[in-house]
Amino acid sequence: MNTKATQNVFAHLAGQDDNLGDSALRIAYLDALRGSGRHLHVFIGTPTTDYGAGFPKAPDITYYVHRAEWVNAEKASVRPVHAFNAGEINPRPGIFPVPRRAAECARVLRSGGALIVSGIGVKDVGKLGQVTFDAAFRSASVFSWRDQGSRDAAGFGEFAPDWAYSLGAPVDEWTPRSARNLLAVTMRFDRPWPGDAWLADLKRLSATTGTKIVTLAQVARDAPRAVRLAEAVGGEYIVPASMRHDDLDVVARSIYSRSLAVVSDRAHGLIIGATEGAFPIGSGSDPQKIGRLLTAAGLGGLVGRYEELAEFTDRFSEHLDSLGPSISAARADVAHLTRTIRAAMDAVA
Repeated sequence: MNTKATQNVFAHLAGQDDNLGDSALRIAYLDALRGSGRHLHVFIGTPTTDYGAGFPKAPDITYYVHRAEWVNAEKASVRPVHAFNAGEINPRPGIFPVPRRAAECARVLRSGGALIVSGIGVKDVGKLGQVTFDAAFRSASVFSWRDQGSRDAAGFGEFAPDWAYSLGAPVDEWTPRSARNLLAVTMRFDRPWPGDAWLADLKRLSATTGTKIVTLAQVARDAPRAVRLAEAVGGEYIVPASMRHDDLDVVARSIYSRSLAVVSDRAHGLIIGATEGAFPIGSGSDPQKIGRLLTAAGLGGLVGRYEELAEFTDRFSEHLDSLGPSISAARADVAHLTRTIRAAMDAVA
């Protein structure tokens, strides 16, 4: 299937249909894999039109909704590049990845191709004790986790910030801090309600910073919570034109570009907000994952449990100046990872 002029890259980029963060990080990963002389074969599963709408349509990309067709195309290719899916993994006790996926990785390496595993992170690093990573998986041409905690728990590979840090407006084009009059809030639907004290702390943060509270849902299932939060604090719930990820991305980034801060327990609510100049305040019932993903970009200073929000209000102004340099450094790290991946692909072309 390969010709001298074309290198075939097979990227597994399936994600949750209604989760903007899932498409954002994978679109950034896709961008890193593209290049002159390459054709991308992308498996996105059977998503709704909402998820698929976020991905670019271009002559160098073929999308697959049936995995068997994608696998057969890879088998027919000479020295293919296999890009393992980025994002969160939650391995069960035993071997990871499952035998079928491990065999795909091994087959690519045996054929003289390249295996790229980049931008993955463990949901709960404390559960890796009973997990064994397959030898082929560990032998990837490039292996990079998206946070140090995942890398340290696994015991191998490198790490770099999440792919989504590479998206968003350039730092020097951010809306000036003085013109940011919103405080964006987006919270998970599947966590305990934060409670009256947290709501009071949120209103105090709004009053202290002179901002208006607005809520949004980057994940469709979060919408009822966003509505309830807005009602509880006298804020405004921003309704997007649609939940298509291309539309939702525009709305979310527009809100964050006018926000001084974003308060969330959604990792990619915090990351996307930060890339548009809204300082990320991580507040949740179990903030260990969001803490790791923000710390990877030097932004873990205001991440904690619900009851810590009051303290974050007191320390907020001390952290504001760190946002621009941290995002610039994170983007430089991701750019370095991109160059490493492209060099590995060039080596088998």
